[in-house]
Amino acid sequence: MFIHKYTVESAEQITNSTLLLTLKNNNGDLFTFQPGQYAAISFSRKHRPTAARCFSIVSSPTQQGTLQFSMRTRGRFTIALSDINVGDEVKVRGPFGGFVFDAERDKDVVLLAGGIGITPFMSMVRFASTVNSKSNITLVYSCPSQDDIPFKQELINLQLQNPLLKVVFVIGKGPTNELLGQNVKEGRINDQVLNEVTQGRYDIKTFFICGPPGFMNATMHILHENKVNKDNIMSEAFSQGPRVQTGQIRSWPYNIYALSAVGLSLGSLVIMAADLIKNLPPSTSLSTANVNENGTLTNSRQSNLDKLINQLSGSDNNANSSNAVYQAENSASQTSTNTGSSSTSSSSSTSPSTTNNTTPAVTKVSKPAPVPTCTTTPSGVTTC
Repeated sequence: MFIHKYTVESAEQITNSTLLLTLKNNNGDLFTFQPGQYAAISFSRKHRPTAARCFSIVSSPTQQGTLQFSMRTRGRFTIALSDINVGDEVKVRGPFGGFVFDAERDKDVVLLAGGIGITPFMSMVRFASTVNSKSNITLVYSCPSQDDIPFKQELINLQLQNPLLKVVFVIGKGPTNELLGQNVKEGRINDQVLNEVTQGRYDIKTFFICGPPGFMNATMHILHENKVNKDNIMSEAFSQGPRVQTGQIRSWPYNIYALSAVGLSLGSLVIMAADLIKNLPPSTSLSTANVNENGTLTNSRQSNLDKLINQLSGSDNNANSSNAVYQAENSASQTSTNTGSSSTSSSSSTSPSTTNNTTPAVTKVSKPAPVPTCTTTPSGVTTC
């Protein structure tokens, strides 16, 4: 990814716990982004490069050549950043994120900010006010006290510049005398505050949420209780850790990595299945309908022949029949038929499959009988 190089113009504490870092581009390499996105920044400390950390961009995309970030000065990285000197080089990578305000799409929005979660919203309201956006924007900003409100005076001034922008300050505890003349609520964002802000019309609003996990969970619950369509809720986690809040919009690198992992998994499964099919031996199946009890093949013609032989054998039991009775002798199988009982014996003088066309001896009873042709099947059954 391309690395943009900036120099430090200023690094000032705008509240006791909030740092505003302003960077300047002196080489004409402009950083293009959308309002609401974030970037990763790194710098050198004692001639050693630091790790990169991600922060929301608070400046408007219209501020060409200037890039601003704001963060709480609590960790080692942010404390070191607060000691950076003017003119030092800062490397910027990005932009990232889909938590973006679209002036053409978002015509009636409610921005719900908790603490330092105000940072992406600052970029949004600055941009909307600069380009004279026609979007109705209501910012509900929850802070622990009036002494810890980053961009407090700027937000008051932006309301004067942009008549479509309304700011509601929700102060957790303490006095609110520094906010005289402003729309101020005490406590936390709750159903009463949101009902007043939306006038009960949750169905026509688009909601953006950013702040600590507890704040995001609470406000998300209120919106769900009021039947807000999930497609109208945009949220972005502002802190790291096991309780990180996931939202409707994710950064594009996350989506790309997730889709790549799914694609690789599916591809591996397809290749494994193809290899398994190739290595399996071909199966040969026989219909059980064509296999007899002894495991030998048979068919309907063989059954008909066997039935015919049984009928012929039965007819030999009646020696006094008015029809002609004949006695045939097969030279191959030496079959004998006796009056009153039918028995068949076979000699091994010839192969069972040999067909004998020799005219047999015939005993004439009443009229000449036809000369039969006898055939022995492979299964050992002789038919005439």
